[in-house]
Amino acid sequence: MKQIFKSIIANPGKTTGLIIEVMIVTIIGWIVIEPVAVKTSIALTPAGYDYERLVKVSLDLFSQSSEKYDSEVTYDKEHQDSAYDHLLLMLRQRDGVENATFDYSMGFESASSGMSSLRADSFYNKDGEDNYVGITMIDYKPGTDYFTTFGIKDINGKPFSEPVNDGSSYIISKTAAKSLYHDVSAIGMNLFNWDDEDKSGIIGIVEDTPYKKGDGRNAIAFRAANEEWSSPDGIVLRLREGVNPRAFVDRLIADMPDYRSGNFYITHPQLFSDMRDEMFSGQKRELTQKWIIVIFFLVNMFLGIAGTFYVQCKTRIPDAGVMRAFGARRSLIEWSIIGEACMLAFIGWILGSIIYLIYLKFQGFPMEFDTDSRIIRSIRPLWFDTKLGRYSVIGGIILLLLLVTSTLGAWLPARKVGRVPIVDSLRDE
Repeated sequence: MKQIFKSIIANPGKTTGLIIEVMIVTIIGWIVIEPVAVKTSIALTPAGYDYERLVKVSLDLFSQSSEKYDSEVTYDKEHQDSAYDHLLLMLRQRDGVENATFDYSMGFESASSGMSSLRADSFYNKDGEDNYVGITMIDYKPGTDYFTTFGIKDINGKPFSEPVNDGSSYIISKTAAKSLYHDVSAIGMNLFNWDDEDKSGIIGIVEDTPYKKGDGRNAIAFRAANEEWSSPDGIVLRLREGVNPRAFVDRLIADMPDYRSGNFYITHPQLFSDMRDEMFSGQKRELTQKWIIVIFFLVNMFLGIAGTFYVQCKTRIPDAGVMRAFGARRSLIEWSIIGEACMLAFIGWILGSIIYLIYLKFQGFPMEFDTDSRIIRSIRPLWFDTKLGRYSVIGGIILLLLLVTSTLGAWLPARKVGRVPIVDSLRDE
């Protein structure tokens, strides 16, 4: 270690230049890596249900101008419900289908959504802070095996057994339950807790499930769809184990004319995995652009820093010859050169990080989250929720990249320097 510090001090001009270069790379690294790391972490939030095995078909009605329209069939709500039930039964009986259920416009991977802002448990009270939590609503039809079809688990990780719902009760996610009732079980309590007379009983708690890909952490409540003003917009099929989803969709498309009931029919089969990708497409483009910038930065960092250390180490041949003449082992020479490169990278990283963090302090430490709810962040904390966690992780990533790059940049020439014959080294000296 002493030899490393002596070597650094002995070449102040070159050392200063290398440290400044590492400082610049560190600051740029903070700027480009932080948003990518946060957004990637949000994108990797588990779905919480078995989307890989799900296929959705839309429900539609022939127009009166269509040649397929049956004018003898009376159209009313009763006929519609009967037709939908018949189509659901037909799809459940199709080869390769394990289960099926109705899906509504307010459902997983939907562009539309409904949210209620509810008062959180007093445990989370904080002066000057909003004490409400937003809960996203999902409609389902009780008694149609909705949770079994989607593969939603209970809070113990086991398949959720759907309780009987009289139409006024709710099933909520674990985060929603914890935010509304911190110290007691939410089962039997009211979801809408602002009025003691309100009847919105909670009858079940399930594992957390994001509403759609890219939402990250959120609180969910499943409610019975109001059949008077809300109708299913599709049917979701759960495929059996081992069934190829894309091959299943291809076969279903060929057989779709067979799936008709009255003037209602199924159309537009979609894989749920494709629906997730479609809903995430906007964020994916943004994330891809940021990853391109990061990769461009990493390539240039490697070429720049590694190349600089490569040139710097080649100038150590005379010093190595002297050390070899006094009996130094080749491994000692090589590791001293690598250690010097890592030390310079570490010093540059510290100085660069200090400068950038001072800048952030004047900017107010802008923090981006996947949820605006302070309460949800306290219930399900992630590494980027706090300044300490966020800047420790990002700083560690940058330091690791710098050390790896510096080590590679110094190791290649260090091997040659340590193997140069003593006579040739001293002749150069």
